[in-house]
Amino acid sequence: MDSSSAYMFGAIIGSLAMGAIIGAIPAIAGAVKQKIGLAIGGFFACVVASFILGAILAVPVCAVFLFFIFKKSKKTDVQQDDNQKTA
Repeated sequence: MDSSSAYMFGAIIGSLAMGAIIGAIPAIAGAVKQKIGLAIGGFFACVVASFILGAILAVPVCAVFLFFIFKKSKKTDVQQDDNQKTA
């Protein structure tokens, strides 16, 4: 194994590991909020984004998924408003 192939191997493994670390943030947040689909999607999107462009793309992808995970749906807001009015 020459130095250029060792470098490429390290770059690939490093980018996948970094994507997994960054992707763990929306995965954990989605699991806590019980939005499993967004959690899994955010994890794999961060891994792919990290593989393509590194942290430059993985961090914004993580932020977008966190926004969707923590965003309240209109259906939930209406149910909470109805519960507050009846209480």
